[in-house]
Amino acid sequence: MKVWEAIGNRLLSGTAVTAIVGANVYHGEKPQNKKWPSINYFQVSQNILAFGEAESIRYQISCRAVTPEAAMDLGYAVENLFHNMQEVINSEFDVNNGTVVNMLMIKEPDTDVFHVPVDIRLSFYASENV
Repeated sequence: MKVWEAIGNRLLSGTAVTAIVGANVYHGEKPQNKKWPSINYFQVSQNILAFGEAESIRYQISCRAVTPEAAMDLGYAVENLFHNMQEVINSEFDVNNGTVVNMLMIKEPDTDVFHVPVDIRLSFYASENV
């Protein structure tokens, strides 16, 4: 399993997230089907640390909804899933630190929906699964 798959599984297993978006969670670019609320997520950066033995990877998790309240609620649900996370994901990724490094609100002119991008950073021991 790749890191992006583990993140997607975590998002879809978070009851506070799925209560808002259902199964509208997508890896990659913003969905074109315009089903709101929804989440799309993608990798922003990756750093190899400690002589190749540890990794720090950053993802943006884009939360979109029709109202600013729903977008922020979704952003907070995502934040709660990943902030201060210290656990093994799917028996493959030993995450020793999960942090939320950024969260703000944007109204998108092309879709007229509210967008809360949540940036997360996960630090874990190196693996072949990135």
